[in-house]
Amino acid sequence: MQVGLSHRQVGDKITSVMVREEILVLDGAVGGGSVLRVGLGLAIALQRSVRIVRIRHGRPNPGLQAQHLAGLRAAAQLCQARLEGAQIGAREIAFYPGSTYTDSLKIQIETAGSVALALQPVQIALARAGRSVTVEIEGGGTYVQWASPLAALEHVNFALLGRWGFPMAVAVEREGFYPKGGARVRARFGPAQITQAFNFPEQGQLREIRGLSIASHHLQKSKVAERQAEAAHRLLSREFSGISIGIETRYAETLSPGSAVVLWADCEKTILGGDALGERGVSAESVGERAALSLVSELRSGATLDCHMADQIIPFLALFGGRFFCAELTDHIKTNIWVAEQLTGKRFIVTERAGIWKICCSG
Repeated sequence: MQVGLSHRQVGDKITSVMVREEILVLDGAVGGGSVLRVGLGLAIALQRSVRIVRIRHGRPNPGLQAQHLAGLRAAAQLCQARLEGAQIGAREIAFYPGSTYTDSLKIQIETAGSVALALQPVQIALARAGRSVTVEIEGGGTYVQWASPLAALEHVNFALLGRWGFPMAVAVEREGFYPKGGARVRARFGPAQITQAFNFPEQGQLREIRGLSIASHHLQKSKVAERQAEAAHRLLSREFSGISIGIETRYAETLSPGSAVVLWADCEKTILGGDALGERGVSAESVGERAALSLVSELRSGATLDCHMADQIIPFLALFGGRFFCAELTDHIKTNIWVAEQLTGKRFIVTERAGIWKICCSG
C-alpha cells in the first residue's frame, strides 16, 4: 500500500494527516495478457489502484512485450494515470488511475498484436464514465490468431453493448494480417448510459446470418475471398434453410498476405459469431467451412453468447450484473472471472448442465 498526505480541517486550522492508499495486488501468472487488459480496464472504471506481479510468468518470453506496453500506456493516457515499471520485459507494474479522462487517445502497436485486444481495456474503462472518447490505432493486426477478429468485435460485441446503451463504432482505414500488421483503425466509444443488467437468457428466433469474407490483395487473383464466402454460404444454407444469408467479399491492401471469414447470426435476444483465419496450406474452401461450422456449433449448442463474447462480457457483468449461457468454459472466461472478482468483490456463480454453462453475477 502507498502512504500519502491528506488534509483535515479542525476549527480554523487545516492539518495534514497520514493516510494509506490501498493497492490491490493481482497475480499476472494466472492469465497473462488478460489480467493486464481486464485488470486495468476495471481499475479505471472503479478508480482502484492495482499492482500486477509475475506478469506472463512461465511463458517463453515472460514479462511485458511490445503489445502489452502499448496497451498500458494507452490506459494511462486515457485517465492521466500514474504508471510504474512500464518497460519491455518488466514482470511487475503499478497503476494508479486518475479521474480526468482525455477526449482522444492514440495507440501505437509496433507488432501484429491484436487491435481488438488493444481496445478492450478502453471499452471496460468507459462503461461508467458517461463520456465520449475517440481512439486512433496505428499498427497491429485486425485478424490475428488467439484474438477476436475486429469485424467480430464490431458486429457482435459493439452491436450487443449498443443495445444496452453503450454506443460504439469502428472504422478501418487499413487492415493488418500477421506478421507485419500495419493496421490503421479509428474507434469511438460512448457516452455509455447502461441502466440494466446484461441478461442473455435465450437465443430467441434466428432472424438472419451476415458475414465478411476478407483477403489481402495478394490473394485476389486466386479469388480467395469469393471461394471462402461460397463455401461458408453452402454449408449455412444446408443447416438453416429459409434463413436470409449474406456474406460480403472484400480485398484489402495489406503489408502481409492473409484472409479470414467472420460470420454473425442475428437472433431475437442475442447475436452469435463464428470465424476462421486463413492459413498457409489450407484451402479457401476449408476456411469458409470452418467459420460456418463454428457458427453452427454455437447456434445448435443453445449458447446465448459465443466463445469470444462470453469472456468479453465478464467485466460488464461484474459492474452491472447479468447472466448468460455458453458452450465452453474457456480459460479466458475463468481468468476474467477471477480478475473481476478480485477488483469488484462480486462473486460469479458458474454451473453446468447438459453440456451448457450458465454464468451469473448479481452486479
